[in-house]
Amino acid sequence: MIMSSAARIADPVRSFPETRETETSALASSLPVRVLVSERDVVTRMFICALLERESEMMVTCVEDSKLLSSIQESAPDLVIVDVHASAVRRASSWGSLGINPAPATIVTAYDPSAVSTFASAAIDFLVKPFDPERFEAALDLAKSEIARERAKSESDHVLSAQQVDVPPAGWLDRLVVESEHRILLVRADDIDWIQSSGDYVRLHVGSACHILRRTMKELQVLLDPKRFLRVHRSAMVNLDRVKEFYLPPTGNMFVTLNTGVSLPLRRHSRFSLRRLLKNISQL
Repeated sequence: MIMSSAARIADPVRSFPETRETETSALASSLPVRVLVSERDVVTRMFICALLERESEMMVTCVEDSKLLSSIQESAPDLVIVDVHASAVRRASSWGSLGINPAPATIVTAYDPSAVSTFASAAIDFLVKPFDPERFEAALDLAKSEIARERAKSESDHVLSAQQVDVPPAGWLDRLVVESEHRILLVRADDIDWIQSSGDYVRLHVGSACHILRRTMKELQVLLDPKRFLRVHRSAMVNLDRVKEFYLPPTGNMFVTLNTGVSLPLRRHSRFSLRRLLKNISQL
């Protein structure tokens, strides 16, 4: 991964990042915006990074074309700025078709104004190169508005779901069945370190092993005991028995560190979910 010298550097954690509903909008807009730039043209890339440097709330990472998809899966950026002819998206119809779900806000760039593909048509904006700072700022404002709306919706959904947690009729899931080639593995929920979302399936991290399970993060979240497993990010859930510490500064990035040394970003509203959870446990 190539980091732009002109861009702000994010904290060195794996980066895929209880509130009252009246605080939701302000909270969503105050969080840092993680931006991933994959621009093949060097001059345009430097120009974009220079413009983004003016944005105090932006944390920017520049990656090579070949690492675009893996970087999105690992860091879960809020905004992706990508050339329409990048090999990873050239023939794609959407982020979902590439296994990226939920999809980040996207700004597409191109030299040819007629290069509007199905993928580009779904983007927040389409910038024809070369573009001036005013045109880029207009696209960035659109992206910020979309990100703020999505965050506000996510916060609201989280508050509602936290109030409506019911124990499944069969009880909380204590083992998961994983098919691997010619084997069927039984993975105990207690043995899982953390779970990573990857589109329509998840990766179960168990020690040094990683198992792929054909279930979504949303499905697992309602089947696993919420007193044991905490959704810390839209793409990560941790086993609290495997947590070493939570780093919760009053400002800046928050993250959780596991006993294995893995660090994961912590969503702002997860701070309150965590404190509510720990308070309930301490009263048992």
